[in-house]
Amino acid sequence: MTPKELLSVYWYDRDGNQHREKYLKPFAECREAITRLTTGPAAVLGIVQSIKATDALDCLIVELKKTDTGWRRTF
Repeated sequence: MTPKELLSVYWYDRDGNQHREKYLKPFAECREAITRLTTGPAAVLGIVQSIKATDALDCLIVELKKTDTGWRRTF
């Protein structure tokens, strides 16, 4: 992945609804959003259940799912 590559970050709640957190932003900005989604208040309260990052062509780059023991990379 190059520093100039743009990514989008989506997260899913308990009901399976998709929410767009970032759209075509640099990796550093998306990394901050993923960190917040996995460690912030919404994650602690169990609201965020899954996080996906895609590239500009909408190809899946990474998928994280919440488990009983923490976050697990599933893709």
